[in-house]
Amino acid sequence: MALLFARGASAATITVNAGGSLQAAIDAAQPGDTILVDPNGVFDGPIKLRAKSGTADITIRSAAATSSLPAAGQRMDPSYAKFLPKIRATNAGPAIKTDAGAAHYVLMFLEFLPASSTASANLVEFGAAGTSQSNLSAVPQHFVMDRCYVHGDAGFGHRRGVALNSGDTKVINSYFKDFKGVTQDTQAIMGWNGPGPFLIENNYLEAAGENILFGGSDPNIPNLIPSDIVIRRNLISKPTAWMTQTWTVKNLVEFKNAQRVTVEGNTIENNWAAGQQGYAILFTPRNQSGTAPWTIVRDVTVQHNVVRHVAAVFNICGYDNLATSEQTQNIDIRNNLIYDVSTAWVKPGQTANGRLAVIGGGPKNVAFDHNTVDSTGSSTIFIYGGFSRTGTSIAGFEVTNNLLRDNAYGINGDKAGEGTAGLKAFTPNAIVLKNAFAGGAAKSYPTGNDFPTLAVWLADFVNPGAGDYHLEATSLSKNFGTDGKDLGVDFVALNAALNGSAPTPPPPPPPPPPPPPPPPPPPPAPGGTTPYLGTPVALPGTVQFENYDIGGNDVAYHDTTAGNSGGVYRSNNVDIQATTDSGGGYNLGWVKATEWVKYSVTVAAAGTYAVDVRVASNGAGGTFHLEVDGANATGPITVPTTGGWQVWKTITKTGVALSAGPHVVRVVMDANGATGSIANFNWFAIR
Repeated sequence: MALLFARGASAATITVNAGGSLQAAIDAAQPGDTILVDPNGVFDGPIKLRAKSGTADITIRSAAATSSLPAAGQRMDPSYAKFLPKIRATNAGPAIKTDAGAAHYVLMFLEFLPASSTASANLVEFGAAGTSQSNLSAVPQHFVMDRCYVHGDAGFGHRRGVALNSGDTKVINSYFKDFKGVTQDTQAIMGWNGPGPFLIENNYLEAAGENILFGGSDPNIPNLIPSDIVIRRNLISKPTAWMTQTWTVKNLVEFKNAQRVTVEGNTIENNWAAGQQGYAILFTPRNQSGTAPWTIVRDVTVQHNVVRHVAAVFNICGYDNLATSEQTQNIDIRNNLIYDVSTAWVKPGQTANGRLAVIGGGPKNVAFDHNTVDSTGSSTIFIYGGFSRTGTSIAGFEVTNNLLRDNAYGINGDKAGEGTAGLKAFTPNAIVLKNAFAGGAAKSYPTGNDFPTLAVWLADFVNPGAGDYHLEATSLSKNFGTDGKDLGVDFVALNAALNGSAPTPPPPPPPPPPPPPPPPPPPPAPGGTTPYLGTPVALPGTVQFENYDIGGNDVAYHDTTAGNSGGVYRSNNVDIQATTDSGGGYNLGWVKATEWVKYSVTVAAAGTYAVDVRVASNGAGGTFHLEVDGANATGPITVPTTGGWQVWKTITKTGVALSAGPHVVRVVMDANGATGSIANFNWFAIR
């Protein structure tokens, strides 16, 4: 081992030759140092990353010339193995592990592999799983694995590539292969006792059990939930040759305890019914050993992915049916291209369901928007009761702007029936709007959807047999969405996410021609919004504040904070909570100045009306007003003190003139009151 100083005593370059001690180099290194490891060297673990004082990274990398290795942002592959030093897991422990409090290490251009079939279960351990890591202060932090080759043995496999039980860790541009076993779960990456954040980006990830798994073993740190997880631009796959082999095959991506997750720009492929049903992505909370009742899966966005060649896609379960858990919630599935979901993806003797989603146990706030799905299962979305701590209904279920096959049953409620019957049984107040159900029957579904024949639906795509699901220019699904966009996938956004680049904005449209002479232009249209329940609210009548139009932020509403603070009913940024007002239901809460919500209405007859607004405030409230078609119709309305946030009072504004016909009512929040808010709002009525 030679010690060379690259830029002064504070930042050394340490060279480790074949036969030298990598551990001694790590022990000697100081923050900012680089350890260059002979690519011909083989080093047996467990090699420990030590705790050091300081925040500069210690980099451990191959001594091979950078020009012979993958460039920054380029994915590693096995062809570079001759340039990579080999670090092996042994019976004594993993190839690499971390001491408590270790931090700020970068691993680059290294190969990790098992020394034998009985080597340690994990090739690399960031953090620990046992009692040595039972509080957050012991969690190692700040690791990067970049352009590494991590693999089991081709003949006997290996259990796991990386145990991700750390904080602030990135696994990027790497290649994971041959994580497989017989009668045991195997993973490329699994995390359960680290807080995050985690970035898993631009890797090839191959495993028989679950390619990526969060949860699945109870954390030793009380109340820990792996959090702030980004899984981006990976190829997540299983070799189809495994279909004729004995490896235990289960799923591709699974969340058993996780929150604030983004799955974006990945290709997720090749899974079949074998050891389990062959799902691509599962949201299934599991308090594995009964010691983690806080287990939850929540706030997950799955967007801009390609999912293909699988037996089934999503399994969404509301609660752990074996032990106490919290409720699965806020699952947002949008702009994914999903095809070749087939009952044919199956190992002999097994059965595949070929469904887009199986949902049970009463999760809340589950949304499917702008997905293109070509599947062969008897139903596309199957909803069942199952075990639940809060009831089997799904509060906040939305299916909008999708291209789906109905096949035999489309959206099917277990023992309740297809379409509206199943939705009423399991998804009260569901929004199912502006979808094209190929081969479905309009009489079975809520209004506002399209039902082409399967032949017409398939003919709308450029070349579905080759996986090209761009819409033909003549498709009736173009510009049909609630947002005025094409149904199904936005391919500009999808390709940008797959390629890691921002989409190029389209050129501005040409200016419209000058308006013709009389007749005068029609009254304003709803401005890109769609009524929440499919049809405008009839007035005189009552409008529930939580039923604002569909159309997104700054189209149907404007909210100044991200997310739904109340976590109920709807899954966008408007803050909604359950109300104790008479009649129950929901109210808008946490309402601030400059926010607004829109409602599409129809007035039966012209006249002068009174407006009643149901409000609650724990102190002097703020002011708001109602606009009709962009014009202020009420002037400022002041909210009085009602005595509490759930103590309700009706306030009235008279003399509001309305013409007959369709209108858009916008409720605009003007100024906060003494509480720092305007008020809570339950409903308004026109009489």
